[in-house]
Amino acid sequence: MSNRLWFKFAKGGKMKYIGHLDLLKIIQAAIRRAALPIAYSQGFNPHQRLSFALPLPLGMDSVAEYLELQLNDEANEAFYYPTQVQTALNAQLPDGLSMLEGWNIPSPTSTPSPAAAVSAADYRLNLPNANIESILQAKQLLVMKKSKSGVKEADIRPDILSMEREITGSILVRLSAGSARNLSPLSLPFDDFAQSKVTRLSLLSSKNGKLVPLQEITQP
Repeated sequence: MSNRLWFKFAKGGKMKYIGHLDLLKIIQAAIRRAALPIAYSQGFNPHQRLSFALPLPLGMDSVAEYLELQLNDEANEAFYYPTQVQTALNAQLPDGLSMLEGWNIPSPTSTPSPAAAVSAADYRLNLPNANIESILQAKQLLVMKKSKSGVKEADIRPDILSMEREITGSILVRLSAGSARNLSPLSLPFDDFAQSKVTRLSLLSSKNGKLVPLQEITQP
């Protein structure tokens, strides 16, 4: 059994207003309080071996965040069972953060880190009056988009993989995500738009030419 464990977790309530660095600190503290046999990096300033898939913008809810933990080689075999770690972590996490499920990464494995695996993301937008037809019909969609080199005009249409309206009036949208191409739902050209109206529903990865939920890339 591998000492690499992945967890899918939810973030909401008051926790949606904490940034990624604060989330990291909360998870690290929960691991310490739960006395989990976490592995540490080497060097002058060792840190817990954990990583996240894709940072969630401040103010958004999510039911599909991903975390990888690496246990140390001396860990009791019981801790290799994800349910044991899941229960221990949930007992230490504040309201608004909850580990939903976990699984082992087979060893040996070629499974990348969660961050390296992400290719797309699904979101629900609570915008019942938004006009999606004009976006779907557009061949080019130029907006001002923030990048590492600053804010500049970019065509985001290729990164809108799908968009449809639910019976409830909300919008389901699938966007490019990850290190290669990444489009935040906040970059979509809608009026009266805020993070509080967005929920991340899933993170996806490419497997055999198809987009699948992130956890499926860990399975044969």
